[in-house]
Amino acid sequence: MSRGTERIPVPTNGRGPQRVEEPMPPTDAPPLDQATVAFTPTQLAVGFGILASLVLLLAGRIRRRGRSGSRGRSGGR
Repeated sequence: MSRGTERIPVPTNGRGPQRVEEPMPPTDAPPLDQATVAFTPTQLAVGFGILASLVLLLAGRIRRRGRSGSRGRSGGR
């Protein structure tokens, strides 16, 4: 049996196996405790609009569910 850590060299384009390097983390990134997110007024307005529409959609579904319980499945009057 072979060990799981052994690698089989496979030629690529006649050049032989390429060395795999671990990516280095970026050094210019601020520390996590100093990272802040700033939102523009437009982004806040769009986010509030999305939340408000979801709340209205959910309220409408709950309201319709309450009304449809008395009419039954046929929806007759």
